[in-house]
Amino acid sequence: MILLQKKWRLPDETPAFDDMSEKAGESESSLLMRLLHTRGIDPDTFFSGKELEWHDPFLFNDMQIAVDRITSAVNEKEKILICGDYDADGVTATAILMLFFRKLGADIDYVIPNRLSEGYGISDGLLDRIREKKADLLITVDCGVANAESVEQLVNEGMDVIVTDHHEVKEELPPALAVIDAKRTDNTYPFIHLCGAGVALKLVAALEPNFPEKVGKEEWRNYLDIVTIGTIADVVSLTGENRTIVKEGLTALSNTKRPGLRALLSSVKQNANAGSGNAALDMNIPLSVSTGDISFQISPKINACGRLGEADRALELLLTQDPSRAIALTDELISENSRRQELEQSLVDEAVAQIEADQELITNMKNASMPIIVVGENWHLGILGIVANRLVNRYQRTAIVFAEEDGILKGSCRTAGDFPILECLKSCGETVLQYGGHKRAAGVSVEKESFPEFKKRVSAFAEERNTEKDILCTDIDMVITPKDVSLSTAKELAGLEPFGEGNREPVFLLSDLKVLSPKTVGAGNRHLKLVLSYKDEESGNVKNYDAIAFGAGEWADMFAEGSSVDALIEMGINVWNGNESLSLRVADMHFSKIGKIIWDTPEVLENLYRNKLPLKQIALIGKCKEEDLRPTGEEMGILYRHFQQNCKDETNIVDLSLLARLLTGKYRKPLHAFKIARALDIFSEAGLLKMVRINDERICFSLLSVVDRVKLETTKTFQVLFGDMTK
Repeated sequence: MILLQKKWRLPDETPAFDDMSEKAGESESSLLMRLLHTRGIDPDTFFSGKELEWHDPFLFNDMQIAVDRITSAVNEKEKILICGDYDADGVTATAILMLFFRKLGADIDYVIPNRLSEGYGISDGLLDRIREKKADLLITVDCGVANAESVEQLVNEGMDVIVTDHHEVKEELPPALAVIDAKRTDNTYPFIHLCGAGVALKLVAALEPNFPEKVGKEEWRNYLDIVTIGTIADVVSLTGENRTIVKEGLTALSNTKRPGLRALLSSVKQNANAGSGNAALDMNIPLSVSTGDISFQISPKINACGRLGEADRALELLLTQDPSRAIALTDELISENSRRQELEQSLVDEAVAQIEADQELITNMKNASMPIIVVGENWHLGILGIVANRLVNRYQRTAIVFAEEDGILKGSCRTAGDFPILECLKSCGETVLQYGGHKRAAGVSVEKESFPEFKKRVSAFAEERNTEKDILCTDIDMVITPKDVSLSTAKELAGLEPFGEGNREPVFLLSDLKVLSPKTVGAGNRHLKLVLSYKDEESGNVKNYDAIAFGAGEWADMFAEGSSVDALIEMGINVWNGNESLSLRVADMHFSKIGKIIWDTPEVLENLYRNKLPLKQIALIGKCKEEDLRPTGEEMGILYRHFQQNCKDETNIVDLSLLARLLTGKYRKPLHAFKIARALDIFSEAGLLKMVRINDERICFSLLSVVDRVKLETTKTFQVLFGDMTK
């Protein structure tokens, strides 16, 4: 059982609300205006549409050089080779250039590395395949800027190379004819957050005026459906030009005529007219695609092939003009994604078992900055990043997941909170063969014999840092009141779409609510449907809001009828039979403060107990009776039976206050955290369980096998609590 309360983080202090609302013709009470102010967005620019703009592609360094060389290659019928990447961004970038060059009648081919055997970019393993294509000109997309040595080899062998990329550059640029990357230190392009597909789109926009007889004006707009997938899939900032791409691209994608995209979208939207194989696709039905559809449905299926080996089928899906082939390929991608999900779950289960059997690793969780590090045998390299992300969400801290290959440990890192992963890896010095990435995700390679020292270096870095800021938290945009919650407000907020990295969907804190009618819904009772009720103390008026917490069915026992909660909510719009209504989604809930230390801040009393303060004085400080601090025999029985039913075969990490709320809600007994902590001390001393205290609030325990009857009254804690009473 893992029962950890997620931390919430409010935005930093912002200047007082100014006259922004007047600029937009809104009242100062407008939630949208306050939100724009909090996010530092100028409403003059936002509401005028000035943020939706396209930059001149020739503002890129080396763009003119690239255009001249590519134009010559097309006109002279030279062979052009596109070198892409195996993820959704690389596949979509490759597709854009393949489709465009085919329209030009160019001699065009592509190569995408096998993630498992060749790795990322123009690796040594990929060089031979590139040479076999006997191309005159190589154009990279979504890779190349970090492969200076490989580029140099190809150039020395007589091949011209143009690099288009969006990743961080190293100290020296590769010796290519042109390097188109806004991360260059001498960059002149005004927006640095384009993904690989976005850079490929700008290359098309720069090239098309040279071929007016083959493509129409603004031909590049025909690829907005594809570039939108790459942009959302690569989780780049949806601000500036990326916002423009996605805002226009979602419309293009909803009306796409590409058989492959139509088949893939139909599989998500349930709009296919028939089954697999030779079904006909209705190309005229708008599919109403959202950023969420792309993030959680489309891009994982495109990514699945590349994660498990070959990405060619995903590329073929984007290129095919055959509807039957499109449907068959879609089925293959769906099947491959299902296989990826099964493999992912298997690896997560193995990682969790490894972590929860390692008492040293559990003990290290006392340090909020200490990453989780696991190594698996025969773990699939393409799944490591997803596994790391799952571990971050489970344990609320940074995770590094390794797999061994030929004496080398290859790892994927995902961060929690503010943990500076690149700074950490840099501090590991010579123990690291190579590393790279960004603040949220990184890759790292370590020789097997250096691994123990690597772990020591990571541990030393975490020990020196040791800050609660490195724990996973949920960012809150604003604290609001019920008067802010309405359908009209949800419609205003929809003007911020599309949502994504750098422009996430707003999350609001709504306090002092009552939970009514909680019930689980959906397959496997996975979701929690409830009513959130608010009573205005001044007027006595009550407002009730229908709400749903997706994936939170396990909350049903904890947040029982009548619970007082603070909720993080997202506002949306439901449309049913042409009627609109407010959609309230609950991202997380905490129990509201009720004015009793024993429930609101039990860690205070726990700390006093750990510092040997007598129970009588703890009761005075907690403003309760002394007997209220002692668990009864009935309560200890409830607690142990619950553990036997729910915690028998695994290590458990729980926040005592949450466990208290769960047991109180489930068994209708007021079992607070202090009582539970004393019962756990008694169980531990009696040999019923093994326990590690992470802090005054969080403990880790596992049940022990017991044959003989145990006498709890002989334990030290029982004697301290009940000694005087038993004399």
